Amino acid sequence: MERSIRPLVLLVAAATALAVAIVAYVFSPAAALRPLVAMLITLTTFLAVRLVYEQRRSGRHAALLEGEMARQTTTLLDSLAATAAAERDVRLVMEAVPDAIMLLDPEGRILSQNEPARDLTRSLPGEDANRTVFELLDTAAVPVMRDQLQAAFRGTVRRFEVPFQRDRSRGIASVLCAPVREGSKITKVLALLRDVTDSRRADTQLRQAEKLMAMGQMVSGVAHEINNPAAIISGFAQTLLLDEMTADQRDMVRMIHDEASRIGRITGNLLAFARAGSKERALVDVNDVVQRTFALRSYYFATLNIVVSLELDPANPQVWGHGGDLQQLLLNLLINAEHALTATEGRRALTIRTRAEDDSLRLECEDTGHGISADIKHRIFDPFFTTKPEGVGTGLGLSICYGIVRDHGGRIGVESEPGRGATFTVILPRDPRTQQRPEAEAPSPAPAQGTLMVLLVDDEPGLRKAVSRYLNRSGIQVRAVADGAEALRVLRTQECDVIVSDIRMAGMGGRELLANLRRDRPDMVSRLLFSSGDTAAPETAALLRESGVPSIVKPFDFARLEQVIREIAAAKASA
Repeated sequence: MERSIRPLVLLVAAATALAVAIVAYVFSPAAALRPLVAMLITLTTFLAVRLVYEQRRSGRHAALLEGEMARQTTTLLDSLAATAAAERDVRLVMEAVPDAIMLLDPEGRILSQNEPARDLTRSLPGEDANRTVFELLDTAAVPVMRDQLQAAFRGTVRRFEVPFQRDRSRGIASVLCAPVREGSKITKVLALLRDVTDSRRADTQLRQAEKLMAMGQMVSGVAHEINNPAAIISGFAQTLLLDEMTADQRDMVRMIHDEASRIGRITGNLLAFARAGSKERALVDVNDVVQRTFALRSYYFATLNIVVSLELDPANPQVWGHGGDLQQLLLNLLINAEHALTATEGRRALTIRTRAEDDSLRLECEDTGHGISADIKHRIFDPFFTTKPEGVGTGLGLSICYGIVRDHGGRIGVESEPGRGATFTVILPRDPRTQQRPEAEAPSPAPAQGTLMVLLVDDEPGLRKAVSRYLNRSGIQVRAVADGAEALRVLRTQECDVIVSDIRMAGMGGRELLANLRRDRPDMVSRLLFSSGDTAAPETAALLRESGVPSIVKPFDFARLEQVIREIAAAKASA
């Protein structure tokens, strides 16, 4: 402004001086004044030129200033637009993340959150204003969350898991707390909450499956060793029952036989959760299984004042499975619930539900018993684990349920809290078929009569003696050997009608014997009958499935063994 006024003042002064000079020259045109007038004219001209120059330069400066202001304004607007776009992108990313994201202050108040976080807080009672993250958690988890939040405000990133409430049920949340810095100060904490309930449950089931698989292999071996002496005891008892004896003697022998058979049932239960799916399957109406199984226990429930409700899907969902196994599964769950309810003083109620879903069937058994504490929940499917008094439970019921469900391609789990009952949930794959598989029924051949020759192959001397004595009493000759190699040597010099062979033996086992028969005596393959105390072992089940050789399970009923031997001999004779 000052620079633009100064030329104007000079110009006015020069114009004044010029006017004075001109007046003086007019009134006194002396020659001495001419140089002064010329100088004043020159000065005036210079000042006029300078004035024009300054005005033009001021115009260019103003234009430059206006251009710079326009450029700065454009840059500022671009920056504001970029900031708005970045903020919008951040918001879109936050909303797109399926995990709950929250900004928290030091008191745990929620300053900002995305939609998944709002879904969590929406179900909470009270107003949204001043809502804290602690309201989402179980009471026991609040101190943990508070300590971790304070640690995050001190500048460390914290990762931990806490229980929280979700859809009226208890879940597990994986939480990450990261400090948000503004300059040198931490003003907020970013909290990410991820629901890991299902994944933790899957991890637990995987560990359970691995543990039971290893235990199943061990139990298979133990059951095999138990079944052999049980078969010997049962065999001798059955042989003695063929003799004449007093009533007391017969009762004692029959008791020996019954107890030996009981051992066989116990070992069968031990192997139930490790079975290999060798049983025949069919379409099973689960509602019908529920109704028939409940009928078995309805009287006991009534005497114990247990109110049972059946909430069955009217669609009558079906699964492809073994009806007897599914009935045993439900019966074990009902007995387990019965034991829990009898220890409850309050209301005793049991609800059984079936519900067909898209590709699966859900079976629930819910009781109002005392519930299951968290420290033993992960062990309830372990064999031999029980909280019942000695003599009340064996610890096999739930492990058998686990094995049956796994054998049918499903999964089983439990939701329970102490004092709030328990809900066992079984999920089985549904079968889209609506009719039974057509199966050609071959007529059973008539049992052969007369004298037969049986080659018995077993590494248990006691069992060889028991079977031989029983079959000899029934008119069947027996040649007993200890392994497959000895059996092959006998077949080189002696013919037999049926071969009864154990599968797992010291020396040559059943698999190697079958391979040698296929190579050297293919005519004897159809006369082979396998016996085993553990048909659920993977290698045994695979052998039976691949070979098609019939089998009988130890400890077997000797009368049934005789019937099968005669049927095999009759089928070969009529071929």
